[in-house]
Amino acid sequence: MTLIADLVSLHQVDSQVRALRGRLASAQNYVAMQERQRGLLHGRLEEVKSQTRQHQATAANQEAESGSVKARIETLRTQLNTSTNPKQYAAVLNELKVLQAKRDEIDDGTLAQLQKVEELQAKLVEIEKLLTERVQVLAAGNAELEICRNEVGSRLAELDLERGSAAARIPQRDRDAFNRVADLYDGEAMAELVAVDARAREYVCGVCNMELPKEKYAALASNQNAAVTCTSCHRILYISDVASAAS
Repeated sequence: MTLIADLVSLHQVDSQVRALRGRLASAQNYVAMQERQRGLLHGRLEEVKSQTRQHQATAANQEAESGSVKARIETLRTQLNTSTNPKQYAAVLNELKVLQAKRDEIDDGTLAQLQKVEELQAKLVEIEKLLTERVQVLAAGNAELEICRNEVGSRLAELDLERGSAAARIPQRDRDAFNRVADLYDGEAMAELVAVDARAREYVCGVCNMELPKEKYAALASNQNAAVTCTSCHRILYISDVASAAS
């Protein structure tokens, strides 16, 4: 086999290897993304739970304080009803007014805290629903990933052996050049040299569709053991009929 035929063989198996690895990587990335989303939702859930507990504790403290104030108010009212000293009566009445205002303030604050708790509890329900959905999506993603691993695993091992065998037939310099272009174009290291008009000697790259000098065709047609590249995209060129005949 010629160098170009060997490169075409390597290209064919390399494309399959990259496609399978890409499929596996895509499934892994999807699961990782769903896991990140689940983690964010779980973190948000714990944050809202913490906020809910804080507001509930504040409301409970305020209710206890309001109870103490109300008890004091009842005591003062009793004193007010039994007071016979005008000075004492005025002092008790003044304290009573102050405590009633404080009680109203505390009760308003308690109501605000309880309303906040209700809002947070509604958020909790929403987040828990989203989290349940995300967990289900994650489970489906993990199942799909496992299927992908099972399907891809054995075939990928076979193709890696084939790729190694195909690569071993190619000189190191040409193999390195092939790998550089394959990495650059995600496996599309080679392009067919297409004759647009053979009589007019008009040729283009079969991938980037850029016009090629006739010298590219001449060089490739006359020597299948030298790598010729596209002047635009730098993919390694091959002539389909020649490469097939050489193999």
